[in-house]
Amino acid sequence: MKRANKAEPHVTPEAAGEAALDSMMPELRRGGLIAALFFVGLLGAAALVPLDAGAMADGVVAVSGNRQAVQHRDGGIITKLGVAEGQIVKQGDLLLQISASELVAAEHGMAGEVTALQALRARLLAERSHLPNVPAPAEFKDLTGESKLLADEALLGQRMLFDARVNSLITERNVLEQRIRQHNEQIGGLEHQILSGLTQQRLMGEELEGLKTLLPNGYVAINRIREMERRAAEMAGEEGSRRSEMARLGEAIGEARLQIVSLERKQMEEVATELRDVQVRLEELAPKLMSMREQIARATVRAPASGQVVGLQVFTEGGVVAAGATLMEIVPHDRVLVIDAKASPTDADDLSIGMMTQIRFPSLQERSIPIIEGRISKVSADSFEDERTGQHYFEIEVMVPPEELAKLREFRADGGIRAGLPAEVMVPMHKRTALAYLIEPITRSVWRAGREY
Repeated sequence: MKRANKAEPHVTPEAAGEAALDSMMPELRRGGLIAALFFVGLLGAAALVPLDAGAMADGVVAVSGNRQAVQHRDGGIITKLGVAEGQIVKQGDLLLQISASELVAAEHGMAGEVTALQALRARLLAERSHLPNVPAPAEFKDLTGESKLLADEALLGQRMLFDARVNSLITERNVLEQRIRQHNEQIGGLEHQILSGLTQQRLMGEELEGLKTLLPNGYVAINRIREMERRAAEMAGEEGSRRSEMARLGEAIGEARLQIVSLERKQMEEVATELRDVQVRLEELAPKLMSMREQIARATVRAPASGQVVGLQVFTEGGVVAAGATLMEIVPHDRVLVIDAKASPTDADDLSIGMMTQIRFPSLQERSIPIIEGRISKVSADSFEDERTGQHYFEIEVMVPPEELAKLREFRADGGIRAGLPAEVMVPMHKRTALAYLIEPITRSVWRAGREY
């Protein structure tokens, strides 16, 4: 006979579940402990890890000074067009040429008149200062080409006139001085004659006195005495005539000397009058000539800055440009980069000039492009309303220094930044932890709820 099997104890489902739970408890405890430690560590890290709180502002790339409008004040006919739409130009490059042939002809005529007047003024100044020759005016030193030839010719003519006038004055003065010398010689001869006559009169007087002593004794005839008396009277008359002639000659000498002085005075008066007229005329012509030359210079339109030509309004040579019309615009390349951004009114009170910013350019897709730093240079005093969306905003201007742009050029050869590109500006304002960042919405709700009633 077979041995009967031993009966197994009966286990209920509840008992089996409790047994399985007891066997899993160590694992559950370890898992809970790990989860608790992870949660505590996460909270600790969130409470300790700092995060920058910042204001975000959307903006666009601008340029310091913005676009440079190219205009022509006077207008005219285009004789040469040197650029096309989108062309890159350097500062000073020829953009277009306006016809100035009539102005050039008028400028040559006026410049010739001014040159002649300047040479005339140099001659007059030399005469007034009694210089030996006419020095070249200072305005002639830097002249070249045709202008120099014209100036040399004008100066040569004035030097010849200067020599002629000086020689004429010297000749007239020499004539008068010769006349004075002749009169002085005549006066000297008359003085000798007077002295000789006086000696003769003295001797004759002594002889007459001696004869008169002999007259009573009849040793001399009365007729001889009368003849000697008549001769003495004639000699006295001749002396008076000679003295009168001397006086006349003295007056003639004085008149000749006055004529010499008058010649010099007259010449100085003429020089002063002519010099004043020349100076007045030069003062009238100088600003006109300068204005005309500036107008001629404006006929050559050059690039005010290095950059790209946009908005070209003229396309053909021979076209007419209206006075003051905008011909094109230059978008500068080498100017300081500026971001014009719109900040939220809730952040505006925390923004101030000089704060550092971080800038991203969404249009540049490369992940390796670094974040560019800038500095706030302007904050609007009041808010503005966006006409399209109706939202209010504050305008801020962010300047990007050249060294930051240099970082960008390390990744893009052309710099990759042009006016009009979008930009995102973040302004770090204060430090906070990640935990504060996570619970900030809850604290705000509690703060508001606590004040509702």
